[in-house]
Amino acid sequence: MSLPGTSTKTMHLAALKCAALFVPTHQRPEWLQEWTSELWYVHEACVCKCGLSWQSEKEVAAFCLGAFNDAICLRRNTPRTKSPKPHPLNSPAQCALFLTILAVTTWCLTLLLPGVRTAIQPTPYRDTHNLIAISTNGHSETPVPTISVEQYRFWRNRNQHLFTDFAFYQTSIKLLHIAPHHAPQISVARTSSNLFDLLGVAVPFATRPAHDAIPTLVLSEKLWRTTFNADPEIIGRTLKLGLRPVKVVGILPDGSWQLAGKVDAWLLEPDNYAAAIPATTRGYVIARRDPSSSQTPPTGTWRLFTPQPNDNLASFDCVSLADHSPDPFGIFTFTLFLALLALPATTSLPLGEYPANRHHLRWSIKLRRWIFLWSKLALILPIVYFGSLDLAHFSTSITPEASQYLQGISSFCALLFAFRWTLRDQRKRCPVCLRLLTNPARVGQPSRNFLAWNGTELICAGGHGLLHVPEIATSWFGTQRWLYLDPSWKSLFSETASASAGLF
Repeated sequence: MSLPGTSTKTMHLAALKCAALFVPTHQRPEWLQEWTSELWYVHEACVCKCGLSWQSEKEVAAFCLGAFNDAICLRRNTPRTKSPKPHPLNSPAQCALFLTILAVTTWCLTLLLPGVRTAIQPTPYRDTHNLIAISTNGHSETPVPTISVEQYRFWRNRNQHLFTDFAFYQTSIKLLHIAPHHAPQISVARTSSNLFDLLGVAVPFATRPAHDAIPTLVLSEKLWRTTFNADPEIIGRTLKLGLRPVKVVGILPDGSWQLAGKVDAWLLEPDNYAAAIPATTRGYVIARRDPSSSQTPPTGTWRLFTPQPNDNLASFDCVSLADHSPDPFGIFTFTLFLALLALPATTSLPLGEYPANRHHLRWSIKLRRWIFLWSKLALILPIVYFGSLDLAHFSTSITPEASQYLQGISSFCALLFAFRWTLRDQRKRCPVCLRLLTNPARVGQPSRNFLAWNGTELICAGGHGLLHVPEIATSWFGTQRWLYLDPSWKSLFSETASASAGLF
C-alpha cells in the first residue's frame, strides 16, 4: 500500500526532470540533484501526512514552476562556448588537395557539356584563312544579314580575280509539319546548294541532293534527337516546311555550324528554286579567296571596294573565318593580362617582412614556401579557365557572342578574386609549417597609432612565431611583420610541439 502523497511526489519529480531539459547539458546533473533535494524539504514542510491538502499542493506546484523559470534563466545567462572548428584549408596539403579537386571537377564538366566541347574543338571548316565572311561597311562584327541576293548573284556571275566561289544563306523561322497535329517552329537556313562544299564540311548524306529536284533538308543533330528521337528512318522522308515539300537527306553533327545565326536545319535550294528568291532578300555571304591570285589581300580583316549591280562603287568588310571564329583560350589570355594589371590596384602585392632568423632554417623549408605559392597560382589558372568555359557554354541556346562576353567577364572577375585570395592566404600562413595562423588578438589603442603599436597579432599553433599586422600603415610599420619564436617556446604549444621540433 503506497504512502499518502507518493503519487504526487512522482509527478513533481517528473516536472523537475522536464525543467532540467532547459538547462545546459554540462550543468544539468548538478542542477537536477540540487532541485531534487530541495523538493524533499518542500514536501516535508508543506505536504500533510494525513492526506492531501489543496494549499500544500499549490505551494509544491509553485515550487516546480519556479524550477522552470530558473532553468530558462540559467540557459539565457550561460555563455555559449563553441569549440572552434579547424579551418578546412588549414594545412598546405589540404589547400593543395582542395584546389586540385576543384580543377579536376571543372575539367570533367568541360568534357561532359556539349557546348563546351564544341567551343574548344578545332574548326570544322577547311582552310579557314581563305574563307571570307563578307558584310556591308561597318557590320563585320554584327550578326545581322546585310548582303542582298542581287549583290550575291552579281558577284557570282561576274569574273573574279580574288575569289573562286561564293555561297549564300538566309535564316528564318518556319513550321516543320511532321504529323497532322505536330508542327514545331524551327530556325531554318535557306542556303545555296554549294554552301557545305565551300565550307569543306562533310555531311553524311543518305542520298546526294539533286540540283534540280525537290529542295532537300539537312537536320541538326540536336533537332534530330529532340524532335525525331534520333529516328534513323527519318532520312529519306518527305516533310512539309512551311508550304513547301522538302526531303530530309542528312544529319549535320553538333559543332559543325560555327557561322552567324542559330540554325536548326538547312534548306539546300536547287538552282531553279534559288532563282526565285526575291532580289531584295538579305542574307550572309561566304566566299573562298584564291590564294594563287597576285591581288590576294592580307589575312585578317580588310576592306573590299567593288561595283554594285547599279554600277555604283561600294565598300564591304571582309573577315577571315580564322579570325572570326571564337577563341576561348585567347579570351582567357586577354582577361589574365587585364587581371594582372588590375591586381596592384585592388590589393597590396608584398607578402610582408620576414627578417632573418638567428636559428637558421633549412633551405628546403624556405623553398617549400615559394613552391606552395606558385602551386596555388598554377592550379588557379585551369580552375578559372575551365570554370569560365563551363559557365559560358553550359547551354547550347546561348549565342556565340553572349558566350564570349560571359566567358570574358567571368574569367576576369574570377582571376582577380583568386589572385587576391592567393596573396591573402599566403600572408596568413606560417613561413615554416605553412599552416594558417590562429588566435587573432587586438593589441594597442587606435588613438595611439603614431605613438605605440596598434594592430592584430596572430600566432602559429606549432610555436614557430607571431605575425604582427598593423591596423594603419605608418612610416615605421608599413606592412605586416613576422617574428620567429625561440625553440624554447615549443613547450607552450602542445598541438604540434613534437612534430615541429626538428624544423629549426
